[in-house]
Amino acid sequence: MGAQISRRCLPDRYLMTVDRIEVSHTAAEKADRYLTPGQLKTVLRDHTGYVCRRASPNHDDLYPDNEFTLRGEFYGLPLDIVFAIESDHVAVITQMSQHSDSLRGQFYEYVGDTVKDAVEHARS
Repeated sequence: MGAQISRRCLPDRYLMTVDRIEVSHTAAEKADRYLTPGQLKTVLRDHTGYVCRRASPNHDDLYPDNEFTLRGEFYGLPLDIVFAIESDHVAVITQMSQHSDSLRGQFYEYVGDTVKDAVEHARS
């Protein structure tokens, strides 16, 4: 079962932590090249990197508010991990090698250094 991406706004009472992480079939299939589901969960809970979300300065709601990218070097691999903050869990959508030179600029909004920062951003 793959991760479902939702555009819904999260309620103010949303108190989710990164204790519950679900890895999509797509992300798990890439374990032979990148990280195993267990490693992905460890990275999202314990590691730091560059966390951002796609944004468009000219179009509101063009990209889902709950989808983020964690960029960094994890277990010796330079990776981008795409994940979504859902109402009761974090969903790992996919993992890939860093294919873009930069996730900085007008089309990316910096959120923080950890998945917890993304949770806080989604709650605000």
